[in-house]
Amino acid sequence: MRADMLKRREFFQLSLLAGLAGIVGCGKSSFHPILSSASSENLPKELLKALPEPWVFKSLEVGSGQDLFQSAVNSGADLLAIGDGWIPEFLKEELYPIQSEAILSRLDRQAKEFLEGFGLTISAKILPIGVSPWVMLFRNGEKWLSRANEGWNVLLDPELTGHLVLPASPRLIMSLADRIEETDGLRKLRQQALTFDDRNGLNWLLSGKARVVILPLYRCFRSLSRDPRLSIAFPLSGAPLHWTVLVRPNVSKQFFPESWLDEAWSMPLLGKLLARGWIPPLPTSELLEAIHYLPDAKKTIILPPEPFWENSWSFSPLSKFEMKGLEKRWSQSTP
Repeated sequence: MRADMLKRREFFQLSLLAGLAGIVGCGKSSFHPILSSASSENLPKELLKALPEPWVFKSLEVGSGQDLFQSAVNSGADLLAIGDGWIPEFLKEELYPIQSEAILSRLDRQAKEFLEGFGLTISAKILPIGVSPWVMLFRNGEKWLSRANEGWNVLLDPELTGHLVLPASPRLIMSLADRIEETDGLRKLRQQALTFDDRNGLNWLLSGKARVVILPLYRCFRSLSRDPRLSIAFPLSGAPLHWTVLVRPNVSKQFFPESWLDEAWSMPLLGKLLARGWIPPLPTSELLEAIHYLPDAKKTIILPPEPFWENSWSFSPLSKFEMKGLEKRWSQSTP
């Protein structure tokens, strides 16, 4: 009797321990660090598929009355992919540094200069993973392409008046006007605009309402190979650069998945990303090796002429004084 009771007691204890172990085990196996982004355009699907286990991607939904950072914190994001236009909003927040010296050492000159513009403290919390130049995309624009490849002055062509879609960014537009060799170039450029709506710029172009739009290359890359009416210009005077960066909200306890970018910045995945129009911020020599396997038509688009890259520029944070100066300039240039 006592032996049976002991056996039953031991069995119960072992079962209880096994159950507890199972609960703990399930808790660990069900835990997934989260990479988030507010826009599906920020990261190509090939890059998301390469996330190492147990990392998962979760599209970020910004709640009513919340900003992007707070939404990321509420969703439990361990990493957040954002466009560089969002960076000023995040400078007010607590971010963890991204410790990845091996990745940082591989960045090209443009990426390193982009980071240097933020200073040591902030640049340690920002990791650029993709770069895309803002380009001129034309519909049936053969008559303008030659001039467009020379510079931004072509945007003031009288025939383009009311057929130009500019970005919804005054700072970006002002930087383009600075490359236009015309007196009062900013006012004249704004007078040309049909609308300021880069988010829907491709729709304006394809519908026939616009003849040229200014877009980041990655947003129009696939359309270029599908629609023979479309053509692109890379002005030798350069262009603004659009960056996709990673930041770590201060709630994150996860180490940066360095192996993820190691794979993404190596063949064959690197070639797949380039074929999608996604340009990692790597030296030209590495990109040239990767595009060797792409169709010739895509090679010339994904890797513009070297002078274009050399003359292109990034945006750094503005001081309050600089911000007021730009606001005044924009206000005074109203057509």
